[in-house]
Amino acid sequence: MDAIMPNYTVIVQAIIFFAALFLVKKLLLDPVAEVLKKRSERIEGAERQAQKLQEESAALDEKYKIRIREARSKVQSERAQRKQDALAEERKILDKGREQAQEELKRISLEVRKEGEEAGARLREQARDLSRLLAEKLLGRPVS
Repeated sequence: MDAIMPNYTVIVQAIIFFAALFLVKKLLLDPVAEVLKKRSERIEGAERQAQKLQEESAALDEKYKIRIREARSKVQSERAQRKQDALAEERKILDKGREQAQEELKRISLEVRKEGEEAGARLREQARDLSRLLAEKLLGRPVS
């Protein structure tokens, strides 16, 4: 029965094993676990930061797109307004030109009518003089 009972060396070996295990845990495993934990925390922090930056980037991109749409809309509105203003100015100029042309046509028409009346009066006078001259020649005496 002596062979089944452990002797005191087993207890000493167990103490040495647990002491070595304690030292390995304190000097090697705990610092490595701490380094791994800090590394994991830094990675998670970097991922959260990257996610936050990505969300901010998306928000800024959306604001940029909204501003671009607003600017385009404003430019189109201004362009349409300027076009309307230019068309109104063109109509004013054309209307003024038409009025001036109508006035000029009236003036020319009156002038032509006046000159026609004057020419008609001169022709009647000349016809009367020619008629008198012709009558004097035919009759051979002066006609009054």
